[in-house]
Amino acid sequence: MLIEDIENTDRFLFIFEWLMAIMSRYLCPMPFGLVHIEHGDKNELGDAYGAKEAAEQLVSMTTHLKKAFRNTDLVARIGSDFWIVVPYTPATEKVQDKVRSIIRDSEHEGLKTAAQNASIFSFPSEDEALNQKLTELSGAEFLTYLKKNRHTLPSQILTLD
Repeated sequence: MLIEDIENTDRFLFIFEWLMAIMSRYLCPMPFGLVHIEHGDKNELGDAYGAKEAAEQLVSMTTHLKKAFRNTDLVARIGSDFWIVVPYTPATEKVQDKVRSIIRDSEHEGLKTAAQNASIFSFPSEDEALNQKLTELSGAEFLTYLKKNRHTLPSQILTLD
């Protein structure tokens, strides 16, 4: 199951970079929402649950998110972070409510949750500098940039209890 998770991440990055290329080439970019769920720190999860169970929990959460979102949405896990691309959907209240509901439901399905926060971004962004980064960086670099700067970028930040 862990191998499938790794292959899914590679597929996610490939498709995300394709989407980024479309955004940089055409004047009428395709709108999409991008959700980042920070699922604790890998060391924190390993200390709390043990390495094997922490890995199993992360894989289970990926599977849970994939089932909860539409088939057209892309879900991937990179480390202990989850990324979801929601095509043709700006980051609206509906997406926020869906993320909250999914995390709440995961607890009922026996998935243990660590401290979680979510950031929701809409693209194209009103921030031209952020749109420019989208066209200049690789997919992995852009996701790292978003994670590092999520508190200063125009995004919606959710605290998931």
